[in-house]
Amino acid sequence: DARIQIKGDPKTLGPEAPRGFLKVLGGQLLDREVAASTSGRVQLAEWLTDRDNPLAARVMVNRIWQYHFGKGIVQTPNDFGTRGRRPTHPELLDFLASRFMESGWSVKAMHKVVMLSRAYQMAAQDNASDAAIDPANDLLWKFDQRRLSAEEIRDSMLTVSGMLDPTPGEAHP
Repeated sequence: DARIQIKGDPKTLGPEAPRGFLKVLGGQLLDREVAASTSGRVQLAEWLTDRDNPLAARVMVNRIWQYHFGKGIVQTPNDFGTRGRRPTHPELLDFLASRFMESGWSVKAMHKVVMLSRAYQMAAQDNASDAAIDPANDLLWKFDQRRLSAEEIRDSMLTVSGMLDPTPGEAHP
């Protein structure tokens, strides 16, 4: 338990607030008991990764999708709530979240799933009829052009020149 800090000032303490979970989150988290000898972090982690609560998995796969495409399936990645935008492809988001949890929350496996998708392998060519229907490309009818990172530019130059060393790195000395 902790004392409330009035106006955030640690020197001005108010009443004691009992440990617990945010009621606004709802769900099965409220039913979990937090022993007096623990902080409740384990219970919070179990709730976040519970199969019945796919929010954390959805947020993570949306971030991975955003990394590869420049925008997420939910285009407000910092707000999955009622004020955020709706997912452009809710079934895809749920499918990816399920695969992510089934893979043991493997980020590497999720990158592979996204990069092997048809959407990732599409050309970036414009099509006037598709652009008239969906000018923002929310429906993924083409791959949006994006800036390459410095690492991608360097690796591309080394690959083209034949100077890229494909051997895996070793342990740090």
